[in-house]
Amino acid sequence: MRKIKCELCGQRDLLKEGSRFVCQTCGAAYSADQLRRQFDLADQAEIYAEAKQAYRAKRFKQARQLYLALAEEGDQQAAFYASLSSSQLDPAADFAPLLNQLRAALAASREKGGEGYFAFASRALGEVIVFALAVEEECEEDFQKQAQRLELSSRQILEKAHQKMQKEAGRAWLLMSQAAHLCVGESDDLAAVSPYFWELVDAIIDDLSINQKRGTIALGNVKEERAYFEALKAEKKAKKLVNGQLFKVADCKIKLNTVPIQ
Repeated sequence: MRKIKCELCGQRDLLKEGSRFVCQTCGAAYSADQLRRQFDLADQAEIYAEAKQAYRAKRFKQARQLYLALAEEGDQQAAFYASLSSSQLDPAADFAPLLNQLRAALAASREKGGEGYFAFASRALGEVIVFALAVEEECEEDFQKQAQRLELSSRQILEKAHQKMQKEAGRAWLLMSQAAHLCVGESDDLAAVSPYFWELVDAIIDDLSINQKRGTIALGNVKEERAYFEALKAEKKAKKLVNGQLFKVADCKIKLNTVPIQ
């Protein structure tokens, strides 16, 4: 059984004296409720560690269950990771719930204040990027397998398969882009943004540029996306714009542009 430690001196020698628990080293006294909260926080830390380990081992069902247990206590960040685990289990499902949960987690982090907002935003965006890039890769691999099986006489079928790949890969890229816009859109002050966060944004835009040249994705505007985020870096203020239009997070409807990328 875990032994509670004194928050003042760090020793674990607490004895019950009447209705309170007293540290035998420094004399600090605690109520039963105070110790119970300390137990709860320690339990949460252990569950977080177990959930993270399960996620890294790709045991996404177990990770989702653990994160959901934490989310029941109102932890919005845990709820986001639970939603991300669900997306890992079913990448073909709608990404709107994941984006909505990211928005809720960002809002909760913003309310807490401090520099922790962009620490979480960077972690969350990094996880979304890893997931979306894997989806993109799987889409292209599936297309390549189909292309090898199709004969020249099946050119029309091959074209349809290629369009499907572009749509699904584009959907994954939009997830990354919208997640990045959410991160900056939920903050009015970007002064605390770390270089790492901007590196993640650059990776998203570079991915669009590369896939544009390879014909993997057929949507978006590289120049406008890059200019938008470069302006944010310079001005240190958040703007809720995507390709020149207001980005309404409440909708979170992923709309594909079938026009080739400019």
